[in-house]
Amino acid sequence: MSGQSMHFAPNPPSVSVIIPAYGPSPHLEAVLEALTHGSDQAEEVFVSHSGDCDPTNRLKALFPSVTILHTAQRLFAGAARNRAAKLATSEVLAFCDNDTVPCPDWVEQIRQYFAEHRTILVGSVDVARDGGYWGMSTWLCEFSEQTPWQTKREQNGGASCNMAVCSKDLAKVGYFPEGFRAGQDTMVLNSLRSSGLIQMFEPAIRVGHFNIPGFAQFRTHLFNQGRHFSKVRKSVPMAGHQAVRFWPLAPALGIAKGALVLRRLASRKKPMDFVYRLPGIILGIAIWTAGCTYAAATGRFTGKY
Repeated sequence: MSGQSMHFAPNPPSVSVIIPAYGPSPHLEAVLEALTHGSDQAEEVFVSHSGDCDPTNRLKALFPSVTILHTAQRLFAGAARNRAAKLATSEVLAFCDNDTVPCPDWVEQIRQYFAEHRTILVGSVDVARDGGYWGMSTWLCEFSEQTPWQTKREQNGGASCNMAVCSKDLAKVGYFPEGFRAGQDTMVLNSLRSSGLIQMFEPAIRVGHFNIPGFAQFRTHLFNQGRHFSKVRKSVPMAGHQAVRFWPLAPALGIAKGALVLRRLASRKKPMDFVYRLPGIILGIAIWTAGCTYAAATGRFTGKY
C-alpha cells in the first residue's frame, strides 16, 4: 500500500486506536512502533491489557503518549475493547490486535475514509510473519475473507483485528459482547448491520498478522474456532444458526466454509500456490468442522484456549 499523503476533507474526524492484549503479548511493541511512526497520528491510543506480565511501566517508558489500562484478572477481548472504547473521546474508534501490525498509513486512511463515509469499515489482514506451512494454513482458514487480494465490496464477515466504526454507533448497539472468548467481532458487526449501517471491506487499509507456527497451534486454534462458531450461532440468530441448533446438519457448515476458503484462494490466480496450500486448508476445515459439530452436539463450547 502506498504511504503517500492524502488530502483530507474539511474537518477530518478524530481517531482513537484500541488494542486489546492478554498476557505476554510479544508483538505489542511492534504494533505500537508502527502506530508511532505512521504517516498520521491518532489522537488517542489505548492498550487494554489483562492477565500476567503487566506491561504498563515498560510501554510507558517507550510510548509515553499511549494510555495503558491493566487488570490482573483476565478480560476477554470484547471486555478489553469496551473498557477503552468507553474512555475514548474521538469520533472514530479503530481496532487492531496485539498481533496485527498496521501499515504506515493505516490511521491516515481510516481518518480519510470517515471524513467521507459513515459505515462499518473492515480492512484486510496481510501477513507480518508467515509461521511456516501450518501458520499460513491457519491464516487462510481464518482470514480468507479479508486477504489483501480480495476486492473492495460490501460484506457481512470480517474481524475486529482491523475494523473501525463511529464511536456513537458502537455505543448505540451496546459495544462488544463481553462473555465470549472468540466471536465477539462477529456479534458486534451483526448488531451494527442490524442497526442499519452498511459494512464495507477496503483491502487497501491493511494490517499484518503474526501467524503462530506449528501443527499443534493449527489444530487447537481451528478446533476452538469451530467451537466458538457454534456458541455464537446458538446465542444469536445469524447465518448458520439453524444447522448448529440441529447439530446433525453442522458438518454442512464446514463444507460451505471450505468451499468459500478455496474459492477465495483460487481468486489469487496462483495455481501452484493453490495446489501447495490445498492439503492444509482441507485439514484445517475438517478440524474446524469437528470443533463446530462437537460443540453443537454436546454444548461444550470452550476448552483450554
